[in-house]
Amino acid sequence: MHFRRSFLSEFPTLQDDFEEWAGVLHLQISEFLAFTQAAIEAGSFGVVSRCFGIANAALIEGNDSLRNAIYVSYLEHLDFRTEGGKQAKQLMPTELMQGRNDILDYNEQLLGRKWPTDDR
Repeated sequence: MHFRRSFLSEFPTLQDDFEEWAGVLHLQISEFLAFTQAAIEAGSFGVVSRCFGIANAALIEGNDSLRNAIYVSYLEHLDFRTEGGKQAKQLMPTELMQGRNDILDYNEQLLGRKWPTDDR
C-alpha cells in the first residue's frame, strides 16, 4: 500500500504539505492527522470517514514503517473529546479502533496513567 498516493488521490490539495516532508513518513502522517482533526472539528464527517478508510487500509496493508507511523503519529493523537469527536469516533472501522485502543493501552502501560487524548 502506498499511503501517500492513496491520500493525495483523495485530497490532492494537500500535495504541498506532503512535499514539504518528503521522505519523512512520520511528519507526513502528522499532516494527515492535522487534516483529519480539522475535519472532525469542522463536522465534515464525510471527509473524516474517507480519512479513516485510508488510515485503516494503511494499518492493514502497510509495511512495518507505515503501520508504526499510523500508530504513533496518527492514532494516539486523534482527539475525540469534543462533541464532533464523539460523532467521528463512531465512524472508525473496527481494525482502526482496535489499533487506537492498542496504542493507548501501550502508552498507559509505559506512563502508568492514561494518555492525554484517551477518551475511553
